[in-house]
Amino acid sequence: MTIRALLMDADGVVQYPRSGWLERFARLGGPGFAREAFRREMGTLTGQVDLRDELAEMIAAGGHSATPDDFIALWCDIEVDEFMLRLVDRVRAAGVVTALATNQQSYRGTHMLANLPHADHFDHQFHSFQVGLAKPDPAFFGHIIEVLGVEPNEAVFVDDMEINVRGAREAGLHGVYFSNADTYGHLRCHLLELGVPGI
Repeated sequence: MTIRALLMDADGVVQYPRSGWLERFARLGGPGFAREAFRREMGTLTGQVDLRDELAEMIAAGGHSATPDDFIALWCDIEVDEFMLRLVDRVRAAGVVTALATNQQSYRGTHMLANLPHADHFDHQFHSFQVGLAKPDPAFFGHIIEVLGVEPNEAVFVDDMEINVRGAREAGLHGVYFSNADTYGHLRCHLLELGVPGI
């Protein structure tokens, strides 16, 4: 088996929200606001519903003084994992095509594309709001495989959510679950077992 493509999730794998962002989010919105906002965000991931409209409706109902852009700014406060990106660089240098495969609403995804260095490390970026499909839908992975021009069993996908890994496996890819308890060493072992070059 030859691995020709490495797909990586964004949040929880190659980037993280800045420490304390959730507390700041809760202070702006008050009790229960964050949970409802995240629930509504799920409906915006394929780009068919606008997150700003959803937030504006919530703010009006709750009588908050914050604006939708205040919350969107917190969503966009992101730190990249330089160590993980160096791993991606090694795999890419070994001749493997690299791709970011991430669920993002349009505001956060657009911010990432314009401000984060992922284009320096990944050959392709697939954001759900642009693709019109979202993980764990196997069709999301099928779209990526078709664009990359590889067979499903020639691709490895890494994600910090088991449900997304299962979606990738249903599409025929090799899925690697990278939990928040795992280390870089754990991930390297998984990728080595699958024959990913450059590890």
